[in-house]
Order: sequence, then C-alpha cells, then structure tokens
Amino acid sequence: MSAAAVIAMRRKRLIRRFREAGATDPTHAVSLESVRVRRSWIFNQMENAGVFLPTSDGRYYMDEEAAAEFLHRKRMRALIGSGILLLIFLTLWACGLFGR
Repeated sequence: MSAAAVIAMRRKRLIRRFREAGATDPTHAVSLESVRVRRSWIFNQMENAGVFLPTSDGRYYMDEEAAAEFLHRKRMRALIGSGILLLIFLTLWACGLFGR
C-alpha cells in the first residue's frame, strides 16, 4: 500500500472518530485522548485547515463542512497529479522516448 493511501486512510479515520463521538460542534467537543487521537502532522494539517477546532478548555470538535471540503481538495489534487503524470507518459510514449 502506498504512503498516500495510508495518509488518506488516517485522515478518514480521524474524521470518523470525531463523527462517531458526536464531536461536531463546540458543545460536544472532546479531548483527543477520549477519541484515541494523538497529535500528529496529519492532525495538525487538518487543524490548520479548520477541520478540527479547539475550544478554550483544550477539547476539540470537527467542522463537518470543512472536513468535506478538505477531503474534496485532497482528492482533486490527487486526480490532477495523476492526470499530469498520465499526460507526460503518453507524450513520451507518442514521441518514442518511452516503452522501447
């Protein structure tokens, strides 16, 4: 399994844990320990994107709309990157520089 696939699975797992805990608004915020989440660069990236929001007492909740937008942006970036690589491959193949 590729590193990108592992990262995507971890992002989805984080979202699922907050959703299952019902932590989708400030009144239902939870501690990271209670949802078995540790701070990682993936969590920090999602926090910086506004997916996970802290409360004044150190608990967190998830913004559903920001989570959906974050995952959409990541999927689009992967699709565009794959498309660019495919175009490069096809160009090299058509020019006879690849596949000999």
